Parts: sequence; C-alpha cells; structure tokens
Amino acid sequence: MNYQDNEGQTHFIDFYKCRINFSKFMMKENDLTEEERIDLEQRTKCIALRDAFTKTMYIEFFSEPPIRIEFKKKLFKDPYKEFRKLVDIINEHGWKTFDMG
Repeated sequence: MNYQDNEGQTHFIDFYKCRINFSKFMMKENDLTEEERIDLEQRTKCIALRDAFTKTMYIEFFSEPPIRIEFKKKLFKDPYKEFRKLVDIINEHGWKTFDMG
C-alpha cells in the first residue's frame, strides 16, 4: 500500500512484511515457540492493530518502522467513516487488522 506522509513524501507499506512482524509480535505477547510463530505467520493475514474506541481512532501497521494512521476530528469531517473505509479496503484485499477496542 502506498501512502503520503505529512511532508508529502510517498511511502510503501509491504503487507507481507507486516504479516511476519505481526507473528513476531504475537510470539512475544503470547510466549509462542518459533514453530508456533511460523505456523501463525503462514495462517494469518493480520497486518495491523486498530482501535475505534480510543480518543483518536487509529490503524497501526506492523511495518518497519511502525506506521500509525490517526483519524482525528480536525482532519476528517467524519473520522469513523474514514476509519471504516480503510479497514474495509484492507479486508477487501484479503488482509486483516487486529481489533484492540
């Protein structure tokens, strides 16, 4: 996925790398073995964390470095609508986000 940062620079987020990084995150969080982590990596399509119930909604990709997109009221007329739109696009392309809310 390509995105433009606050300085107008275009960057690429590699979802396949995000999936690997998600499995490493879950390994640390859940004390998985390397074998379990590899199995999870092969089965999962999760690439990011999301939370619609924090003060500022966000989607944070497991990229290197992590990329966090915040949906602030001052930037969007309807932050939740834009948040859902991005989540839906991610899902439509076969990827998933992990709900923190």
